[in-house]
Order: sequence, then C-alpha cells, then structure tokens
Amino acid sequence: MKYRVEVDGGSFEVERLASGLRLNGTEREAGFEWLAEGEVQLTLDGANHRVFARRTSGGWRLTVRGRTFDVTVEDERAQALRALADRSSGERGPRELRAPMPGLITRVLAEAGQRVDGGDALVVIEAMKMENELRAREPGTVAGVAVRPGDVVERDQVLVTLEAEAP
Repeated sequence: MKYRVEVDGGSFEVERLASGLRLNGTEREAGFEWLAEGEVQLTLDGANHRVFARRTSGGWRLTVRGRTFDVTVEDERAQALRALADRSSGERGPRELRAPMPGLITRVLAEAGQRVDGGDALVVIEAMKMENELRAREPGTVAGVAVRPGDVVERDQVLVTLEAEAP
C-alpha cells in the first residue's frame, strides 16, 4: 500500500514493503514496534528512534529527539475518495460534499450553522464493510446537512452543503 505523508510542508510517497519501505522511490530498511500507548520504536536504516505519537484532528503530532512534527498520512484509497468527494458547484457559492460511492451513513458530525476548518470530519459513510470519514476541503460554514445516520445513499448524492469563507 502506498501512502502520501506530509511533514511540515514537505510531501513524501511511502510504500510499505515486506523488508521495510520505499521512500520517494528509494528502498530503505525500516521497522517499528509499539512500546506503549503513544510510544513507538522506529528503526530506519539500522538506527533506532523513540517516537512519541499523538493523534490530532488533522493527523498526528510526532516528537522525535526533542523535535515535534505535525504529520498527515493518506493512503491511496483515501486519496481516491477525497478526489471523488471534492466536487464542488463552481468557483463561487456553496460547495457540495457528495457521496463518493453508494453506502450507509453511520455518523453525521456536522450540523447547519457550524463553522468548520479544512480537514474537519463531516460525515462517516460505510461501504463494503469499511467506514470512510469525509472531510471538509476548506474552511466554511455548514449551510445544510441532507442526511442522517441510517440513511442509505447513492454515489454522487449531496450529503452536506458548505458556504466557503471569503478569501
């Protein structure tokens, strides 16, 4: 599985391999082991690193050797879902978050009038026994929510309408 990893403005392509990983096309010896809640032992090219990891609303906050990094990780599947869900009704006006596939709405995390930031989760849809969190692409205000938990939706059905913030 390939992942896009963003760290402090830099973007990397990471692919997990049986023997380690491929980082931006270069194979590297790597392994990791969870030591305790929020603590990981990372081995990269023979060097050991203790990493403290904490989930944030936008991804992870990692601390390594006294330095802290904000990290987002997105696998190929999530990238494809985001691309499908990122259809809007044009440059100006409301933005529509649409279902990227048919599925069951398991959670609605937004409500009309709520201000959201880019990356905030709005709706969770279950398809093929997997839950997919659909997120806001940009800051704005929820203008309307067209679904509720338990609704079965079709591909391209409008789920949430957002009013984008003025630039």
